Amino acid sequence: MIKVGMISLGCEKNKIDAEVMLALIKKRGYELCSEPEECDVIIVNTCTFIGPAKEESIAEILNAAQYKNGKLKKLIVTGCMAQRYQNEILKEIPEVDAVLGSKSFDRITDAIESSGIYEYYKPLNAQTPEGDRVLTSGHTSVYIKIADGCSNHCSYCVIPSVRGEFQARTYESVLSEITTLTAHGAREINLIAQDTTRFPDLCRVIRETCKIPTVKWVRVLYCRPEGITDEFLELMSNEEKFVGYIDMPLQHASEKILKLMNRGAKSAMLLSLIDKIRKKVDGVALRTTFITGFPHETDEDFEILCNFIKEAKFDNLGVFTYSREEGTKAASMRGQIDEQTKLDRADIIMTIQARLLEEINTKHIGKTYDVLCEGEKDGKYFGRAYFQAPDIDGRVIFESESDVSGGEFVKVKINSVDGYDLLGVRDESK
Repeated sequence: MIKVGMISLGCEKNKIDAEVMLALIKKRGYELCSEPEECDVIIVNTCTFIGPAKEESIAEILNAAQYKNGKLKKLIVTGCMAQRYQNEILKEIPEVDAVLGSKSFDRITDAIESSGIYEYYKPLNAQTPEGDRVLTSGHTSVYIKIADGCSNHCSYCVIPSVRGEFQARTYESVLSEITTLTAHGAREINLIAQDTTRFPDLCRVIRETCKIPTVKWVRVLYCRPEGITDEFLELMSNEEKFVGYIDMPLQHASEKILKLMNRGAKSAMLLSLIDKIRKKVDGVALRTTFITGFPHETDEDFEILCNFIKEAKFDNLGVFTYSREEGTKAASMRGQIDEQTKLDRADIIMTIQARLLEEINTKHIGKTYDVLCEGEKDGKYFGRAYFQAPDIDGRVIFESESDVSGGEFVKVKINSVDGYDLLGVRDESK
């Protein structure tokens, strides 16, 4: 039997595409294989969002190519980098046998079965393939991609050129997938897209998902600030299962830089929105990301950003250094910032955030939360409360007299703080 392995890189949206591919491969009768030296076919599902992601994708392709000295017969490249560099991958990396564009991954079995070099690139306005998935990160907490592409055209971003314009799934297909996954044990539903709040039936999907008895948490990630409506906040405030957590990537606070980014928001408006969210949703947790070193970012612009962070006091925060991506408007701008300045500014922001967290996280001490256990290490369990999203935020590390299984929800009383993490003890009485 032909054995097929998969290396999937980048965001959860890309991983969902990989899981659909795995289901197609399995349905065709091929054996899924996790040991690259045993594979007849290896698929590298790539990312190209920023420079480091592109470098990682290339490194993984080259690493997989080494197995052609052994059992490996076919190397296939899919995903965003395959779309972006469709005319270069086969030329620059001759070990690659097939390339599929970002909307063409449903042709994966054709690529496996082709006798020669195989390429396929659907137009970016084509419907993104959907289908069954082979979940690769457990069944309790799952991601649902409700849309693909993006129509915002931020000046630094390649997404529209590799995924196309914003394309919403139908309400029926989204709810059908949620129903299927919850029937197989999903209890945390994470709704994602490049611009999630643009999805026209978002609140309707949330309401219907919350009606499913076995669902514990519904979480929405990647919310553009202008898409956060009163209806959305009222639903979050009134529906217990819709967790009070908003991931709102802002990218900057200087009006000059936001305008250059083609984002348009103003810092006063953003602070007003943050205040509104906190007043409407009790206990809400806010997460954001920023970019340092964008072209023309002066010391004054950076100071505006730092002061904004100090005033807003985000519960969770991430920073990227600006990546100059060919083909984007920002790449051709004058006033490019040197790499060391970008890194230094990112370090300053994370230092500010670390200091703020000493105050922010102390509000949890003495409180008891439902925690989704994700595993055990060194005799202690770790998991997440509602204000911590999978993979990107801090964790709750806790002790328990009785055994706790991964995927189980337990009550944990928080006793102390350790940096980004919270430390606690399971409340055995509840």
